[in-house]
Amino acid sequence: MPTVSLTIDLYELEELRNYILKTDLKRVSTKNEYELLRVKDGNVNIVVYKSGKIVHNGTMESQKVIDTILKKELTYDYILGSDETGKGEWYGPLVVEGVALTPDLILKCRKMGVRDSKTMAKSQLMAIAQKLTKMKFVRTFRILLPEVYNLRYEEFQDEGKTLNDMLAWAHSAVIKEIIGQIKFSNAKVVIDKFDFEKTEYRLSSIDRANLEIIQKTKGESEIPVAVASIIAKYIFESEVDLLNTEYGLDLRNTTPAEIDPKILPFVAKLHFKNVKKHL
Repeated sequence: MPTVSLTIDLYELEELRNYILKTDLKRVSTKNEYELLRVKDGNVNIVVYKSGKIVHNGTMESQKVIDTILKKELTYDYILGSDETGKGEWYGPLVVEGVALTPDLILKCRKMGVRDSKTMAKSQLMAIAQKLTKMKFVRTFRILLPEVYNLRYEEFQDEGKTLNDMLAWAHSAVIKEIIGQIKFSNAKVVIDKFDFEKTEYRLSSIDRANLEIIQKTKGESEIPVAVASIIAKYIFESEVDLLNTEYGLDLRNTTPAEIDPKILPFVAKLHFKNVKKHL
């Protein structure tokens, strides 16, 4: 049975401590300086790290403990999250993903092991992404394949704008689309912060009655943003696989210099310096 990793906050850590005391679960010695506590009692095997990460052995008994301590969002009907991937790679598309999750779905995602994608191995990320894309919740995305990305980038540049302007446009587009698909009495939007002013400008037309919009550094600490990030990375990797198949390349393990310049506009972002010098 696979192990499951998630993160908990201080409130949930206190709930876990109280649960251990109440049920007399057996604690054992920690194994290194990074561990805060260990529980090993029958089929319950849980390790809590000082970072807030918690790992358990995936049994029904361990899951029961986790279900008991995790707190449910009570303030909002929906929390929306958006994130992007691909802006740092010279190859492949730019992908912006947006999702809207109810409190119940947020809990479900946490129990699945959704967390900051930067802390996840690629195999783990892809496995969770496949589960997420089969779940039913409101989501939308923008995929700018290199050919379209390059045209869009040139258009923004001709207007004296930057990549951040294009990102703000894409984030606002998915957020507006999602807001139009949900009904709520109180909702929150969380965006992984990259350029506050440009993003705020793009979102200025949104009616904010009963809607809070936050641009947050390290936004993946919020589960909806983490979900958006995981799915965006999954889409990116899938699209790169398709480009590799179509053009007979291995984009992850090659350089622009090794690619026919006639093909570069269809697989690469042309404004990257290492691409531009080979056109």
